[in-house]
Amino acid sequence: MNSLNPRQRILDKLRAAQVKPIVCPDAAAFYTSSADDQATRVERLILNMKNAMAEVHRTSASALTQCLSQICQEKEAQSIAVGPELLADAGLCDALAQHAQVLPVTSCRTDQPALFNTVDVGLTLTHGGIAETGTLVLWSGEQSPRLLSLVPPIHIAILHASRVVESLMAMITKENWAAGLPTNVILVSSPSKTADIQQTLAYGAHGPKQLVVVLVEDR
Repeated sequence: MNSLNPRQRILDKLRAAQVKPIVCPDAAAFYTSSADDQATRVERLILNMKNAMAEVHRTSASALTQCLSQICQEKEAQSIAVGPELLADAGLCDALAQHAQVLPVTSCRTDQPALFNTVDVGLTLTHGGIAETGTLVLWSGEQSPRLLSLVPPIHIAILHASRVVESLMAMITKENWAAGLPTNVILVSSPSKTADIQQTLAYGAHGPKQLVVVLVEDR
């Protein structure tokens, strides 16, 4: 008769079992690959974003200002909210000011009524993009207030193609996020949407009704 109690018998069986260790894939390998693979990732990101009802415009660094001005005209934007990271680009802000009022947003706090009541567009830079899910990564903070991507009805996000990776794990691993994170990380995959009411899909319920991605593709 076995004198061991049930708990001890279970532990003995676990220790005796031949358990193979779990091997995690090298996530960083998704980040460091050939130029052709990078182009494939960019195309995958665009496809996934368009399938999620995001609007994507492809441009170059030299044509970025013109592209943004054209989008603002097409959207008939009367006012554009811009954070410190873009306010530093005087040429860009001057060009936008020819088509709409530029509202500087220099705080993460909610003490700017105009941002909630009158602003049409929130313009932001992005930290990168994730091809696997068609997602933008935004690092918010003093230079990039998170309200810019959450409050105005139209969110225009500038994404550099060189910052597109395969997966969120690839980005976290390559950039060593464990060593330090910003105040807030925002993942944006589509305009704000919900189907809570009568199972009818509606856009703009909890944030921007339109998501416009400006993809800068300089090689």
